[in-house]
Amino acid sequence: MIGLLLLAVFSTAMAEADDRACAGAEPQLDAAARALEARDFRKAQEILDPLEAGHPMCPALLVTLGRAWQGQGEFRKADTLSELAAAFAPENPAALVFRGEMLSLRGAMPQAQVLLEKACDLEPANASAHFELGMIFDRTRRQPQAVAEFRKVLELKPSSPRAWDYLALNLEPLGDTAGAETSYQKGLAVNAGPDFDAFLDYNYGKFLMKLNRLEESRRHLDKAVQLAPKVRAVHYDRAKLSLRLGELEDARRDAERALSLPDPGGFILDLQVYSLLASIYTRLGQKELAQKYIDLAQQASVPMRSRDRK
Repeated sequence: MIGLLLLAVFSTAMAEADDRACAGAEPQLDAAARALEARDFRKAQEILDPLEAGHPMCPALLVTLGRAWQGQGEFRKADTLSELAAAFAPENPAALVFRGEMLSLRGAMPQAQVLLEKACDLEPANASAHFELGMIFDRTRRQPQAVAEFRKVLELKPSSPRAWDYLALNLEPLGDTAGAETSYQKGLAVNAGPDFDAFLDYNYGKFLMKLNRLEESRRHLDKAVQLAPKVRAVHYDRAKLSLRLGELEDARRDAERALSLPDPGGFILDLQVYSLLASIYTRLGQKELAQKYIDLAQQASVPMRSRDRK
């Protein structure tokens, strides 16, 4: 009991210190938060830039400005601000979540997990903390723990399409096909607004293809291509579907498009696309092109590490 009381007193003191560090910046912080919610990252940055020198230890400013830079693809600046926020406010859940997220993106999973678990302990109703902790378990293939965290997110925020998507993705390898499908459908029912998940249709389309529900899969993969036309994976999987349906020209077109697109995350390897094109051109009766891609597949190297999902 005494330990809990001391923890409560310490947490209150730290929160008051955070408030003092941010005093006078509240209107700009509120405006920047609204800009972030509207995904106007440049506007959020411009609102907060003038405050940085006068409030160097304000965790809310560091986190919000860091997320503005993150949204603009400036990950080094975001990472630096996340480190400062966690150093200045080690009991601030938002700072811990942001730092944990940045560490996770760098592949520092154990360090990220420690910070995110602390954020969850400090603020059990923080949906973002549970989501990012669930992402750690997802990336490290600890499906039961991931499922538990994403379910906590959905208890707090049932309108989160990404949480429904990741819940489904982690139920699937556990053999809960019915639960996975229900989660995909619930995610699609709320997939709108600032939390829109552009890959939900893609993941559901792949899921349906595994169940051999090919026409249903086609509808979702067609939408996935519309939502993410420059992503290799969506063209690759639609090409696989078209091949199974015997729509060979559609398969060829999507597979060639997939090969033309970069995939720096290693989600779909060149080797996979070469093998698919070899199968397509074999079915089309174009032996020279089929042999070309067979040869390329044999010469292709497999990287040591590849990511499972964007």
